[in-house]
Parts: sequence; structure tokens; C-alpha cells
Amino acid sequence: MSKETIIAVYTVKNTGQDIKKLAQNIAIGQTVGTWNELSNNLRLQVSKHLAEVISVEEHEYTSTIKIGFPIDNFSNDIGALLTAVYGKISLIPKIKLEDIEFSDSYLSLFKGPKVGIEGIRSIVEKQEKPLIMSIFKPCLGLTPSELGNMFYLQAEAGIDLVKDDEILYDKDFNAALKRLEACLAAKEKAKAKTIYAINLTGLANELIDRAIRLEKNGANCILFNYVSYGLPLLQVLRQAISIPIMAHPAFAGAMCLSSNSGLSEELLLGKLPRMLGADFVLFPSPYGSFSWDKDITKNIQKELTKPMNHIKSAWPVPSAGVKASMVREIVLDFGENIVINAGTAVWEHKDGSQSGVKEFISELQSLNLIAK
Repeated sequence: MSKETIIAVYTVKNTGQDIKKLAQNIAIGQTVGTWNELSNNLRLQVSKHLAEVISVEEHEYTSTIKIGFPIDNFSNDIGALLTAVYGKISLIPKIKLEDIEFSDSYLSLFKGPKVGIEGIRSIVEKQEKPLIMSIFKPCLGLTPSELGNMFYLQAEAGIDLVKDDEILYDKDFNAALKRLEACLAAKEKAKAKTIYAINLTGLANELIDRAIRLEKNGANCILFNYVSYGLPLLQVLRQAISIPIMAHPAFAGAMCLSSNSGLSEELLLGKLPRMLGADFVLFPSPYGSFSWDKDITKNIQKELTKPMNHIKSAWPVPSAGVKASMVREIVLDFGENIVINAGTAVWEHKDGSQSGVKEFISELQSLNLIAK
């Protein structure tokens, strides 16, 4: 096609409808709105905005539709893009947005991860093997001093990252600043390279200012619930700060778990957060407390790490109920360039949280690792 496009890929459940007509209706309805009724002069005027059906593949139970959308309709505004390719039709039963194919020139409009896999390895001075992360458990109701002491125990034990729980909300931003101060002091005391991912919360009009202030006060990583707060805010956050962003998938299940509608897991938890600037992306592992299909998680990993123009690779973080006994299988399945998210298993260890960390470290050290 002469106009530059991105290509949206949909899966449609066959219910007897005319799939080719449906594809054409999407192309028209999601762009110019109407076509056959327009005069030739008006068609010529708006034609550069009209989406075009690239292909329709019909099978017994499902069909695949590919539609090219002109990038002039949304530029690099991710909210406008999602509205264009899946806005109204997300309300139609049995149409799922499986993928969006981007050209290299379109990807050049996005920054991607600021630091990425190699940059994080330099920060923690660990050029091989998976990284290990723990989560404050519990987090609600504790003082900054208590959380600082918990951070110290983890850092001294050799953990690579510690993150807030995603539900840790700061109505008073001073509480976040005090928690950050306590954890940075603990890091200094432990003489550790441990990264602390502090949860960014607040009203939408407060978030960017809060993130900037956290960075100015020494924060070295932001945890952000990017689905709950919105992909456009992730995009703006990446532009506003220079420290790594850890993207948490809270609320993602409401958008990606249906086989009939929503976005694919690979798109919502892989390609999109990476191109918008996430350095880490958490997603359910195939092994833990609510395990996902291994093929899906491997596809998420692929989207986070495969070559993508200038955009750096992001860390895959398989999560939820991960135990030290799972380390070998996780590494065999995902390779070295992952973060092993050790939450409850660390804090509920019978010999204390430091022993919990050391058990994970010991499991890693016992493996003869080959990067995948």
C-alpha cells in the first residue's frame, strides 16, 4: 500500500457471518466511518485515512483478519492507536485483537526500555545467570523503618532486586519518600547493588510529578501498575524519568484471558509494554499459584526479548507462587535472561527471610546454566 500502516490482526469466532464483509466493516467503521455513501470528491479527500483489508483466512471454527491502519490516524499516541484498531469493535462479542504488526519506521517513534537487560546487569554487576527478586510481604500497615529493615535483610543476603507489593498505595506521598529513604539507607548499610522498585501510585494528574520526585530523591526503579493506570501513562512515564520501569500486570486478566475477546497475552504483556518503555514485565509463570499455559508465557518472553528495531530487550519476570524448588525448571524453560520473582516463598521460609533468599541463590549456583 502507498500509505504507511500498522497491521492489526484479529481472531474471529465463526458464527455464520460473512467474514469478508465483517473485515470490510471494521476497516471502514474504525477509520472514515462510512464509504459507499460518499461522493467521489469526498472519497478522494478522506481516502488517506481509510484502513484496508490485507487478508482474510477462514477456517472451520475461527477466522483471521488482517487490516492495515494508516499511521496518520494516530501517530505515536498509543491511546488513539488502541481506540482506532480495537475501540468500538472490542464491544462486539467474539473478536479478539491478537497482534499489531509495526514497521521499523513506526517503531522509531517509541523509546522502548531506558535500560533493558544489559543495562540492569551492569547496575547489579551480574553479567550472567537469572536475577532474583523478592517482594515485601507484608507491606500494608508497616512503617518505613520496618520496611527498611526488611530491605536490609534481603540486600545483605544477596538479593538482586526488592519490590513493593503492587497493592501498596501511598495516599500521602511523603510516606513513599520516607520508605524510599529508609530502603536506600538500608542498601548503603548492606553495601549492596540491590535495586529497589518502589510502587508509583496516586491520581493520574499526580503520577508524573511523583515519579520525577522519586527519581530526584534517589529512586533507582519504579514499579508501575501499567494496565490499571493505562498504557498511555506508561508511555509518558518513560519520557519523564530516566530510571528503569517495572511493569506490573495487575488488572490484565480482565483484558486478556478470554479466548473470544480482549487482547492477546503476548500483546498486552509483551510487545506493548516493551515498546512503551518497560524494562521489566511481570506475568504469571507456568508453575506457581495461578499458572498459565507454558506456550503463552514463552510467547510473552519472545515478545519481550526478540530483535525489535532500536528497542532494547526487557526482562521477562515469570511470577506468582514461585518456589526455590521450581528454579531448575524455570531456568530450563526460560534461560538466563529472566528475573525469578520470589515472593511469599522467601518470607515464609522456616529459617527466616535471609535463608529464603539464600535457598534461591543456592539453587541457581547449583545449575550449569546456558543462556537461551
